[in-house]
Amino acid sequence: MLTRQRLIVLLALFTVSANAGPLVYIVSAGITGAGQFGTVDLTTGAFQQIGPLEPDGYFGLAPGPNGALLSLTYAGNLDSISPATGVPTRIGATGLGACVIPSPSCGPTSAFSLGTVDGKIYATDFQNDLYGVNPLTGAATLLSNATGLPASPFILGSQNPDGTLNFADEAIWGSAGYLYITYDAITFDLVTGQDTSIVIAPKLYRVDPSTGLAIVIGPTDVGIGGATVVNGTTYAFNDLTGQIATLDLSTGTTNPTGYFDPSAGVIQGASPTPEPESLALAGIGIVALVISRRRRRYCRFLRALVLDNQRRALSGRKDV
Repeated sequence: MLTRQRLIVLLALFTVSANAGPLVYIVSAGITGAGQFGTVDLTTGAFQQIGPLEPDGYFGLAPGPNGALLSLTYAGNLDSISPATGVPTRIGATGLGACVIPSPSCGPTSAFSLGTVDGKIYATDFQNDLYGVNPLTGAATLLSNATGLPASPFILGSQNPDGTLNFADEAIWGSAGYLYITYDAITFDLVTGQDTSIVIAPKLYRVDPSTGLAIVIGPTDVGIGGATVVNGTTYAFNDLTGQIATLDLSTGTTNPTGYFDPSAGVIQGASPTPEPESLALAGIGIVALVISRRRRRYCRFLRALVLDNQRRALSGRKDV
């Protein structure tokens, strides 16, 4: 049933989509490290948080069943996120290790990132092995062949004697039947806000999901934490520069198009929102449906009124 509340929400979505630039859903780490969910406008860079924080953090973002979005938590669990409310629901443990707080307990099979291609969900661990993930249970299954991606040279987020921290950036997304992954590993100085050493150079990889085999496409930018395809163009989010850039899947080269709002935090996954054209058609269809229903009701009312007047005339009474 189309309630008044549903109509208001859908028409609001139609109005927003008609006036805003292309939006993408993102997950990110906020100031406290907790996971944020929201949207980023690719034209203006504006960030809009949706829903509560996820204490265990988010890595990667992918469309899931029934219109929900899926993300991997630092604790190795698979969460389902409602795009409308941002509220996460725990699907289940993937079987990958937890690394909520960097410590020696974090190992090579700790959960790292997540992405999708052709409706199938994939995840990686710290050594960049590739897993298939069941979107209904969360269970991760190691693919038969290693990806060929470099393994992390350190525990992510761990601290070095000189005070620098160890980080790796990874984005996973799908296009034309392939998984694409960007990866780099760096040491970072929180005081200066600069990377001090590139331990593993940033590269773009193309992965055949049927075999898990990865090939190097070419060098790319340091700091890409999320990427997704919108209307045939791949957009990447660089957490070191704060830039949004288009990414060439044939070479790995990028072209900056703007900056995203710093309140978005450290972006760690992206996924497209419904296309404005789809929302526009939905809005037009809803309005037409409402008009049609009201017209039918009005016609029934007029018909009933005419029949009643006819009965009154036949009985010798005058309608007032």
